[in-house]
Amino acid sequence: MARKKIDEAARQKAIKAHASGLSMRKIAKECGVSLSSVSRIVKEAGPQKAEKKITGKKGKTERQKRIEKLEKRIAELEKKILDLDARKR
Repeated sequence: MARKKIDEAARQKAIKAHASGLSMRKIAKECGVSLSSVSRIVKEAGPQKAEKKITGKKGKTERQKRIEKLEKRIAELEKKILDLDARKR
């Protein structure tokens, strides 16, 4: 079975996306090629330096911000629980 030719633009897009940290599954979906093709393209391109994304002054990612927000909410709820326990006594 012959492989479908992947144009150079799709190859470069896959290599850049991989270097920026995008998962191979997402790259495959965006480029319209199979996961194994993306894996092969990346392997053929050799090791790439990952590009770091600048995320503001503190350098916190969105995930870290959400975690901090949830931790703060948990602390508030724990305080409420302690207050309710104190009232019962």
